[in-house]
Amino acid sequence: MQTRLKGWLTCDGEFFVGPRYIRLLEAVDVAGTIRGACDSCDMSYRTCINRIRQMERTLGAPILDITRGGSEHGGAKLTPLARRLILVYHEWHKAIVEASDRAAGKLLRA
Repeated sequence: MQTRLKGWLTCDGEFFVGPRYIRLLEAVDVAGTIRGACDSCDMSYRTCINRIRQMERTLGAPILDITRGGSEHGGAKLTPLARRLILVYHEWHKAIVEASDRAAGKLLRA
């Protein structure tokens, strides 16, 4: 038996990040722009930028290195902090799923 979990992290009781916003950061890494990431995640630009700003406020540091438009066109790259956040989130999520699977297995054998 396997469990299925969505995992959200909170900070001081407020939502901080969950799977949807980790996917957004991963999409920024692939697309190279916030708008491209929004499109691939089927999210509005406003939702994406608000969530990015909230994560940055919570962390107290930028998660994207943004270049504005112009002749070079704009772009966005993940900061090392964002890459670390993605890595830690995935490691944490894997650990909670494994723990949940073990607990479910014990309950079913009891």
